[in-house]
Amino acid sequence: MKLETLEDVQSWAKENLITRNEAAKLTGQSYAAFSQAINLKYVLPFLEYGTGTRTVRLYLKSDIETYAKRIEARKNSLSGQPKKGE
Repeated sequence: MKLETLEDVQSWAKENLITRNEAAKLTGQSYAAFSQAINLKYVLPFLEYGTGTRTVRLYLKSDIETYAKRIEARKNSLSGQPKKGE
């Protein structure tokens, strides 16, 4: 996708960037558990701006989907059960 106009950039951002709350839901984690993953640098923001409590962090949806798969794989390996759909 070429990002030639402001509308193109906005469209791309809406499709590909998510907030911490959305990321926690996508991974099936609580807000606190996802915050711990951030603190441990298991996930990194794609875009970060501002300072202090007003810092805005957005995450690349594909990165969070990959992280969610790692969580699921770890859960399955610990429980000895096959992945969903197998």
